[in-house]
Amino acid sequence: MKGYLRGFIFILALFGIDQYTKWLISLKLKPWEIKPVTFYFNLVSVKNTGMVFGFLSGISNKTVFWAITVLSLLAAVFVVYLFFVEKGTFPKMSLALIIAGAAGNLYDRLTKGYVIDFLDFHIAKHHWATFNFADSIITIGSLLLVFYFLMGGEKNVSHSS
Repeated sequence: MKGYLRGFIFILALFGIDQYTKWLISLKLKPWEIKPVTFYFNLVSVKNTGMVFGFLSGISNKTVFWAITVLSLLAAVFVVYLFFVEKGTFPKMSLALIIAGAAGNLYDRLTKGYVIDFLDFHIAKHHWATFNFADSIITIGSLLLVFYFLMGGEKNVSHSS
């Protein structure tokens, strides 16, 4: 039970950070306002109605919105299930990252109808898709799980329950 409580607190903390960063961006920047930070990084307030990296964004179709929402919810439920059946700390924390990020974006989609993206990396005029903290921790958690399984899972990655 102690491991689940730690994981839940970790998820809540990350969810809080995600929501705080999105709130702060919406407070400080108007939609599509660009705030240059470095020569390769901007802050920008984008309302993403689509999926990851803005895929299907801008389509104002309720069927697409609900399809994305239901797919996101099903994926989140599956990851939560994996979190509860997984015994190792390393994969459990990787799954917690994914759960926190998915919860942050799903919460936005259900309460606002869009997800706020604000991290804009670029080289000259070539921009990567704008993303947010939740997208970052989903990506990190996913990459950690891939690493975990490529390294042989439990038999080669040090962890404690």
